[in-house]
Amino acid sequence: MASLLAVEVINDMRTIKQLSIEKEVLRKYSECNHQVFLMPQKTSIMSALYYDIYWTMDTYTMAFVYWRALGLVESEELDSQGIILTFTFIIFSMQPLRSIGILSRCIVASLSAAETVFNLFDRKPIIDNDSDAGLELPNFRGEIKFDQVKFIYPTRSESIILDKSQLNITPSYRVAHVGESGSGKSTTMQLLQRFYDATKGNILLDDVDIRTLNIHGVRSQFSLVSQESILFDLTIAANVAYGIEEVPMDDIINAVKRANIHHFIEQLLQGYNTRVGMKDSFFLSGDEKQRIAIARVLICRPKVLLLDEATSATDSHNEQIVREALEQAQTEDQNRASLIISHRLSTIRSCDSICVLDKGKVIENGTHTELV
Repeated sequence: MASLLAVEVINDMRTIKQLSIEKEVLRKYSECNHQVFLMPQKTSIMSALYYDIYWTMDTYTMAFVYWRALGLVESEELDSQGIILTFTFIIFSMQPLRSIGILSRCIVASLSAAETVFNLFDRKPIIDNDSDAGLELPNFRGEIKFDQVKFIYPTRSESIILDKSQLNITPSYRVAHVGESGSGKSTTMQLLQRFYDATKGNILLDDVDIRTLNIHGVRSQFSLVSQESILFDLTIAANVAYGIEEVPMDDIINAVKRANIHHFIEQLLQGYNTRVGMKDSFFLSGDEKQRIAIARVLICRPKVLLLDEATSATDSHNEQIVREALEQAQTEDQNRASLIISHRLSTIRSCDSICVLDKGKVIENGTHTELV
């Protein structure tokens, strides 16, 4: 269970960070490891003793035979066959020396790996996910401003992703980003969630620099519905309430109803207690996963909703259902702002502002009617 949890967390690290539940995941992992440690404790002791005796006896037996053979040679008590036998034992006795050479190389490789691991532990990240420092915005209104933001990924220093980007989002506004792949649309959302910091310029939330704010407080104000929504190997109810402590079942059902998937869940054999399964699902389609993710957003009640190609994983038949659920998520709170990325005109037609990005710059913006 510990290894499965580790693989799931590593694969879905962005979702874990966005929900700010690193400590909770670490607690679950520690519990799994503790159970594994307790279960085979007696068996491990017996196995260790057995292997100690086995490998020790082998070595001491070889040493004794080697010593005795050399003594016989020195006293000239061996004939020609005895000498051949002695050299045979000597050859066999050299095997541990070769083993020592292999072991030494393994030790060198292990020390190098250990050094890499300790360097990773000692590294001080630029954005510390465990930090509790920074200002809080208890009455965050949802005003977002990108002021001449320039961004370059640390591993791709030759490529400018955002170049003097300007963006203004006000409460209740729905802003869409459109453009070719690589124009900087998804990067904008990653900067808002502080997966990265701007290379130059400022990102302001309610006129406060995002870098001076508490990172968990910032992420709690945003909820993301991505192209491939991440669900965990838990029940449907637990996935909806993931990252929130002690959520009443009535609140979960209410959020699921607003996401237009309550009827489907009721038809399942175990209902809300149905496990989703590893790697999202054994039985859920793309639009069903999206609607469960939307229910998670509704129960979090964020101030800003981030929709990154949220309808692209659905077919044309189910797109309307998912779009209605998204509109419910955007409009249920009159002060909730939305930042939308989509290539489908039907998704962005009703937005208050559409920004067209090209090579990291906003080259056009306006309503759908104005741009047409």
